Amino acid sequence: MKLRQAYPIGQTSAHRIKALLACLEKRRGAPAADAWLEKIRVLREDLDDESRLLPLGALRAALVAFQQELGADALDQLGPYLVDRETMGAWSRVLRNADCPEDAMARVDGADGAPGRTVTWETLEATDGRFRGRARVTHDPGLERDGLLARLRAVELTMVPTLFGFPVGRAVAGPHTEDTFELTVTWPVPSLPRSVGVGAASGVVAGALTGALIASASSAPAAFAVSVTGVLMAAAGAGLGVVQSRGRVARIEAAAQTVRVHALERSLAIREAQSRVNAGDLGGSVVAGLYRIGARMGSGASGVIYEANRITDGTPVAIKLLRAASAHDTAASDRLRREAEALGLAWHPNVVEVLDHGQLADGTSFLVMELLRGDSLASRLTRRGRLALDELYPIALQLADALVAVHAAGVVHRDLKPSNVFLVKQGAMGENTQRALNAATLMAEERVKVLDFGIARVEWEEMRITNTGAPMGTPGYMAPEQESGGEVDARSDIYAFGAMIYECLTGETPPQSRDLWWREPPPPPDRAHEDEENLTSRVQRASRNMPSAPPPPIDVPAPWRAFVEKACAPLQSERHEDARALMRELRKLAPPGPLALGGAT
Repeated sequence: MKLRQAYPIGQTSAHRIKALLACLEKRRGAPAADAWLEKIRVLREDLDDESRLLPLGALRAALVAFQQELGADALDQLGPYLVDRETMGAWSRVLRNADCPEDAMARVDGADGAPGRTVTWETLEATDGRFRGRARVTHDPGLERDGLLARLRAVELTMVPTLFGFPVGRAVAGPHTEDTFELTVTWPVPSLPRSVGVGAASGVVAGALTGALIASASSAPAAFAVSVTGVLMAAAGAGLGVVQSRGRVARIEAAAQTVRVHALERSLAIREAQSRVNAGDLGGSVVAGLYRIGARMGSGASGVIYEANRITDGTPVAIKLLRAASAHDTAASDRLRREAEALGLAWHPNVVEVLDHGQLADGTSFLVMELLRGDSLASRLTRRGRLALDELYPIALQLADALVAVHAAGVVHRDLKPSNVFLVKQGAMGENTQRALNAATLMAEERVKVLDFGIARVEWEEMRITNTGAPMGTPGYMAPEQESGGEVDARSDIYAFGAMIYECLTGETPPQSRDLWWREPPPPPDRAHEDEENLTSRVQRASRNMPSAPPPPIDVPAPWRAFVEKACAPLQSERHEDARALMRELRKLAPPGPLALGGAT
């Protein structure tokens, strides 16, 4: 079986799509332009900042729709729109780092920035008035097969000389393969010595013609006049050439300076608009050139999660962004990177899928995940108090299956708790109907997803994201070794799993003492020889570990009690050996049919 090759996600500067829009709107009007935007899934607001990144696939779709609307030759007329004043924000970086057109041409695609740079130019020749380069593409070559992107690059490169005050260039395509192509661009450049020579030659010719008329007298003075006249005309021509050349150079320099001023003004306007957006909600903005931000879903101490849509195909996703104050926090960035790595390693239907991750130009880290619709286990327990066994069993079974995959990938979650377990509705049935179904049917209607691997431990990863010895996790679900800052392993997650099952059965988190709520209290020890001080100390310790008002006894079947007690054993060696052993024991608890647990609502 041939594996499909994975390519980097190509990105492009929005100014190219903005130029297509401006051309189309001028030739067909605003309604046609709006219909074109809707067809390619791009909003006008996406193009307000022409320097932002958008998917390369969106640009290709835009070119196809553009040609369908205006014809195959329309692309050749796009040049002026690519360097219009309203697109200057995309050229500011190129102009800032280049002093001449040939330097700028090698940087055009590089202006898109490292995250989206999938076209790199190698300069083969660069002289006054001539550039020859070889481009290499690392994105999907299928995007290049119809030649539209290559044509657009050629048109754009011919306009680069105009940014420096020169006339439009001329492009000639060279050799090309599936992932490389060559392009040569030439443009006229005035030269002072050449202008002087042309003026002098013109003067000699003019002098010769004048002298020929005078020479009809065939006298020596007339011949002398021919010589003098030729010299004077040559000198005058040379002087005129110098004046004209210097004037042309001055005009070129003035035009180039005007372009730079426009680019600076436009980039400042974009920066000001970005600062207003960053100060408030990001709704409607585009992140990483690929995802349009929607409603805010939630936030934490260091990050915010938004709904978003992938521009290329409209797929709904969830995107986690570090807050501005945490964007340059190494620990916060490392946690997000670690979460992405752990999710990538532990792919499983019951683990939330990571789709993309990286950093934005300002250093903000982001993580893109599948968008889940449903309810967290914590929310359900808040509403219900406890779960019936026929509802709990499929949740526990899927959660255990996820742990098998996570641990097999060398990942320890370290923060399993009800709020990190999401219940995705697979169908449209109501909760009462679902509770009446047997376990197998319920599993088909509701899928468990494990979330938040931000403090996960990856076995091969040596980097520490917090101080060694500091407890990481949530009190009530941390195993004793984890709570004391000791070494954790897969059995620490098994403890947290047991704690969650206990909460589902009782409606309460496990007590801090070794004894679980449903156990009979141990017989009192023989304290005949225990002095009063030791007795008082023991009572005080016990009172700190037990709540003041324990709930009434709960009727939990003995097999479930034994299962949870083993998972929550204080010593790692007393728990289930691994997640597979946990799964085997859990399967023995499968209910034969619809069951009800007294007290569940």
